[in-house]
Amino acid sequence: MKKHCSYLIAIAGLLLCVLVSTTSAQQETGVAVVVNQENPINSIAVVVNPDNPITSISAADLRRIFAGDKQSWSNNLPVFPVVRASGAREREVLLAKVLKMSEQEYKHYWLQKVYSGEAHQEPVALFSNGMQLEAVRAKKGAIALISAQDVREGVKVIKVDGYTPGTPGYSFK
Repeated sequence: MKKHCSYLIAIAGLLLCVLVSTTSAQQETGVAVVVNQENPINSIAVVVNPDNPITSISAADLRRIFAGDKQSWSNNLPVFPVVRASGAREREVLLAKVLKMSEQEYKHYWLQKVYSGEAHQEPVALFSNGMQLEAVRAKKGAIALISAQDVREGVKVIKVDGYTPGTPGYSFK
């Protein structure tokens, strides 16, 4: 019984050390740790390239970007929207909360937009948040919706309607 308790105490101590070292590493690297008091697992962050001067966007402008109606930033930098592939939670939030469309409506919308010549192509769809992060890092005008827990260095989280992920009133969860 004594041995069993010793093992449990050792495991608890090890877990505590891992937790402390992870927090320290995040603080040292400058990665913003997003804390959502409502539910951190459900927050979706809107991210842009760090060289993009934008720090905030309205939900209406976000919709215009992902609908292909806004094609450049205020400094004439071309907008490059990046989305997740079908079935991803970030795509579901984009469709339901930003565009207010179903997957089928989205596909039909973009088929019409490209066919009519209003757009050259629909937004690039990538299979992972990691791929989205790389695309946003590589393209100055890029914008994407990424799970807040997956945000890493090299991208900038912007406010939507004055709110950031993790604050009460933030609507992308």
